[in-house]
Amino acid sequence: MSASSVQNQSKQETRILLAEDNSGVREMVKEILSRNGYEVVATTDGRQAYDYYQAHSDRIDLVLTDIVMPEMDGKELSQLCRKMSPQVSILFMSGYLDSQLNPEEDLVGNADFLAKPFRPAELLQKVEALVEAANC
Repeated sequence: MSASSVQNQSKQETRILLAEDNSGVREMVKEILSRNGYEVVATTDGRQAYDYYQAHSDRIDLVLTDIVMPEMDGKELSQLCRKMSPQVSILFMSGYLDSQLNPEEDLVGNADFLAKPFRPAELLQKVEALVEAANC
């Protein structure tokens, strides 16, 4: 089996929980990740994402969340997910410069931040790095 086959197989086994309230961004991110072999569960806000996470936390490898959303923001979502699964990987994204993240608290463990707007290659690079780090 070639290295690319192994990489594609591992991507197909990687499930990403996406929380994004902007439908255009949500669909774009889902399309980019799906086209590149990831399984994506897309939700419209932090509350919906957390409800899904509670039922399927053992099957989520990465939580990809916008920071500013109605109902429940990405920071609260990440904190609740980490209470259930301290090692879960988190990728925050935001178009706001003052993203409300405290690097000492929120970007600990396997976590990172992606500024909007971003190119597909930037998204994939961040996702791949977090997934790889979690598998080491």
